Amino acid sequence: MKKCMMLAAAVATALLTAGCAKPAEKPKEEAAPAPPAVDLAAEESAIRNKSAEWMNFANAHDAASIAKNFAPDAITIYDGRVRRGAAEVQAGIEQDAKDRPNAVVAWSTTAVKVAASGDLAYETGNITLDPDGAAGKKPSQNGTYVTVWEKADGTWRVVADAGTDDEKKDSAAH
Repeated sequence: MKKCMMLAAAVATALLTAGCAKPAEKPKEEAAPAPPAVDLAAEESAIRNKSAEWMNFANAHDAASIAKNFAPDAITIYDGRVRRGAAEVQAGIEQDAKDRPNAVVAWSTTAVKVAASGDLAYETGNITLDPDGAAGKKPSQNGTYVTVWEKADGTWRVVADAGTDDEKKDSAAH
């Protein structure tokens, strides 16, 4: 019986000691480095610069350079005219240049909003198209647009561009 009591006491002591002992410390895992903060103001400025560059290409009737601003699967929608993909956008711009060789376009960005992730943004603004430029025989058309930009591989590209002629918009409201 004495042996049983001693064995029970030894087991109890071992359990108490194990229960009160500090657990072995696990090696601390290094925290994953925080992703770099996105400079939203710099991204907004980059989009405004790309938009201004695009307008210069438009007035030079440089369809190939304009098309480089578009993602391969981009879509444009202007007053019911839909173009899908950069190649179709480029072909449409080339046709527009043939149809209106003296056209002058100007737009002013009213807002750019960049997502916190820094890889998606939209731009809104007003656009004016003078269909015959300096000849001035046809009235200018004023409109409103929205452009969605996506940043991939460090470059902002247009994924969607849509707009409407304000005159058509006003008449549709009545």
